[in-house]
Amino acid sequence: MGVDLIILITYVACIAAAMARIINSFNDEYTVKLDGNALKEQLQVLELQDFVDISFGFDKRYEYGKNDKLNKLGITVKNKAAGHSVYVDWDYCILTDLQGKARRVIRLVPGNSLDLSQLQVFSVATPETSLKESLTAEDCLKREEAKKDGPPVAFELQVNKPLLDFESLKKAKDDGTKKKMTRFLATQTTLSFSLDVAVRIVGPARAASDRALIRCRFIIQKLPWQAGLPWNPR
Repeated sequence: MGVDLIILITYVACIAAAMARIINSFNDEYTVKLDGNALKEQLQVLELQDFVDISFGFDKRYEYGKNDKLNKLGITVKNKAAGHSVYVDWDYCILTDLQGKARRVIRLVPGNSLDLSQLQVFSVATPETSLKESLTAEDCLKREEAKKDGPPVAFELQVNKPLLDFESLKKAKDDGTKKKMTRFLATQTTLSFSLDVAVRIVGPARAASDRALIRCRFIIQKLPWQAGLPWNPR
C-alpha cells in the first residue's frame, strides 16, 4: 500500500469522525405534544365535555440532557359552563415519568417557600373563566441554599432539574426499556408521560360532584438530527 493511499484513508477517516461528532452535536432535540384525541375521549367518558377544557403550552422543541428546559408544565383549565365552578385539587393530581412512575404535582407560585409536607390549596375557575398555572414534579424542586450567616428564614423552592430523565432509560436494568430508548433515539418510536388532573364540578346541577381524574397524555417525538441545524426555525 502506497504512502499516498494511507494518507487518503487517514484523511477520509478523520473527516468521517468529524462529521459524526457534528451530527451528534445536533442530534439531541425532541418535541412534546398533548394527545388531543385521548383527552377528548376522557372528557366524554367522564361527561365533562360541556364543563371543562384543558390545554398546555409547549415550546416548538427541547434538548434532552443538560440543556433541557422542560422543567415545568404550563396548564390552562377552562371552565366552559355558565352556572358551575371548576375546582382543581392539586394534591390529588398525578404526574408520571418516562417509566410510568407516579410523582406528586406541585403548583408553582412566585416566591414559593411552601413546606412540601403540607397540603396545597385548591384553585377554582369561576363560570366561563380560565385558570392558568405552572406545574412541576416534587422531585424536581430544591430549596434555595441559605447564605452563610444569613437569617433563619424559609427559602424559596426552585426547579433545579428537567421533568424528563432520559438518562434513566439508557441506564435501566430492563432490556425492554433500553431497547425502547434506543429505538426512540433512532426516531423509530415515541415515548410518553401523563398528568392526571383532579377536578370537581360544583354548581346547581352538580352540588355534590365527586372528584374526577382527567388523564392528559403527552407524546414525545425525537427529531432527526437535521432539525438542529442553525437555519431551521425554532
